[in-house]
Amino acid sequence: MRALRHFAPIALLLCFALPAFADDDTAQTFMKAKQSELFALVKKHETQQKIGAVFDAILDYGTLAQGSLKEHWAERTDAERKDFSDVLKQLVQRAYRRNLDRTVGYDVRFDGDDKQADGFIVKTVAQSRTNAREEPISIDYLVHRVDGAWRIEDIITEGSSLVNNYHQQFNRIIKKDGFPELMKRMRKKLASNED
Repeated sequence: MRALRHFAPIALLLCFALPAFADDDTAQTFMKAKQSELFALVKKHETQQKIGAVFDAILDYGTLAQGSLKEHWAERTDAERKDFSDVLKQLVQRAYRRNLDRTVGYDVRFDGDDKQADGFIVKTVAQSRTNAREEPISIDYLVHRVDGAWRIEDIITEGSSLVNNYHQQFNRIIKKDGFPELMKRMRKKLASNED
């Protein structure tokens, strides 16, 4: 589905093997730890439940959902917000899971983190191990604290924000066909076996 086509490419971004790291509590260390944990689980062929638990520890689904709807969030009832957030979470998790296996041939270099108003941007560059001609990919993670724990609230790939991409796609559907149509399309995508 065209409106949700960015799910799979963005999923590639969390799926890299990483070296050992120091035991501290920076945004960058958080990213290294969780990416290493995901890769180890995939190598062990762990269940979707275990991998999903790591995704839950990485992503701030609430902020992602609210940012994806922006001005339409306030118009939704509590039930609609919960429904939207649940379906979005499942779509994102499925895309991440499928792309974990596809991205084992990438190395990632961490280039530090920059302080932002509400958190940090952790800068990384991903490079294919199997194709030296493939251009490196710049991937930045906007990370903030939620109840004392680090969570990702946005992923910026080559300057393109995941949250803004979602918002543009979802906004277009809502303005043209309404929120129920967006939910219908998202559920259809979830029920299909497509990326």
